[in-house]
Amino acid sequence: MNLYMQKSIEIYSVYLNFISPDDILVYSIDECFIDLTDYVKLYNIPPVSLAKMLAEKVYEKTKIRATVGVGTNMFLAKVALDVTAKKAADFTGYLDEELFKKEIWNHKPITDIWGIGEGIANRL
Repeated sequence: MNLYMQKSIEIYSVYLNFISPDDILVYSIDECFIDLTDYVKLYNIPPVSLAKMLAEKVYEKTKIRATVGVGTNMFLAKVALDVTAKKAADFTGYLDEELFKKEIWNHKPITDIWGIGEGIANRL
């Protein structure tokens, strides 16, 4: 676990080279949310490209492949990570509201979607 925690710190330090800690929400030891809104303007790069660049920098520093979910809000970013990025060749997923309806609306199992456990799935 100590090694896992050390790698998490290394990854976080890579983000800090480009992103303010005020714009990083640590979700768990191996996941965080980064608000890229201001950085898209600052670096003049689209959100998905910026997220990929951060993942490349993580790989350069740690040799760990980061899987990335990008969305127009935190929920969509998390679902993009959990459902679409894991199947993508570049380990990156993107969802906005329209893509969610198109790609996730009928996704099975529904428990793949963040916040939906067995109890909610049974009620739905």
